[in-house]
Amino acid sequence: MKKVLLLLLALTGIACSPVQAETLQLGIEHSDYLPTVSNSYVPGYSHGAYAQQNAAPPYRGGYQVDANQFNQQSNQQHAGIYQQSASMGPPQAKKPIIEWFQIPKSMAGSWTKKGDITLDVTDLRTGIKRQVGAWTDNEMVVHMGHQLDKAGNVWHVNILPSEKDSTSNGKQVRFMTVQQVCEQYTPSNLSTRTHYVITESYANTGQVADQFQQESLNHYSLLSDGEMQNMSSNRVFTYAGQPMRDGTLQSKFMRIGPFAALDQMNGVDLAQSLTQYLLSKDMAQLAQ
Repeated sequence: MKKVLLLLLALTGIACSPVQAETLQLGIEHSDYLPTVSNSYVPGYSHGAYAQQNAAPPYRGGYQVDANQFNQQSNQQHAGIYQQSASMGPPQAKKPIIEWFQIPKSMAGSWTKKGDITLDVTDLRTGIKRQVGAWTDNEMVVHMGHQLDKAGNVWHVNILPSEKDSTSNGKQVRFMTVQQVCEQYTPSNLSTRTHYVITESYANTGQVADQFQQESLNHYSLLSDGEMQNMSSNRVFTYAGQPMRDGTLQSKFMRIGPFAALDQMNGVDLAQSLTQYLLSKDMAQLAQ
């Protein structure tokens, strides 16, 4: 039986004071806190902004997110760190946010993996870190890159918020991706930060069992021309934005296809959208 969808989003739609801050690599750290989930979705990535006047203390990053079914009684603990999912569906809330970022040319194309290794889990309340080393089957295909600019650079788009639903241990698990950003980029490495709101419901009744948030830091690096590794650090937060636990995963992807430009996604003309983005960033020389 498959374990609860546990931990990793390899770019689909493919995108720092310590609470024992977990560092992914290259100095990228998890947020200390996230805002309380509210019923008003405020688009965009906002450093140091509060979801409401009495929100948690300052955090690195953070967003006010849409969650119509959320209530303040769901701060239950979780048995594990949840996996990010790769196949995202169409936007579910209000006007979608369209975000572009550049990725290494060497990573553009289609990739697949068979599963993940959970390396360790840390309880942030006690500071106790437990080595795990457990394999979880989790087959996945991801497509990296959607459009080329005039100079031949590869750009990846996120159309947010996006949703992925799955079933695990008799529960429906709803992953709502509300933000994905590129943290660092080199010709052979890519680091991203993703923020999720996750809802678990009982499959037989539809009743909400638990609701919480997750921040995932992913560092992708090429091991060879046909193999890529993702080191993923994942922090689970309560509904109210309090950090609970960290987990680290290792995943290896094999290339299964070359890059192919995508004309449309969710009704958006991607070539036109990228041109508009480049012009808005004063990169007219790269626009089509």
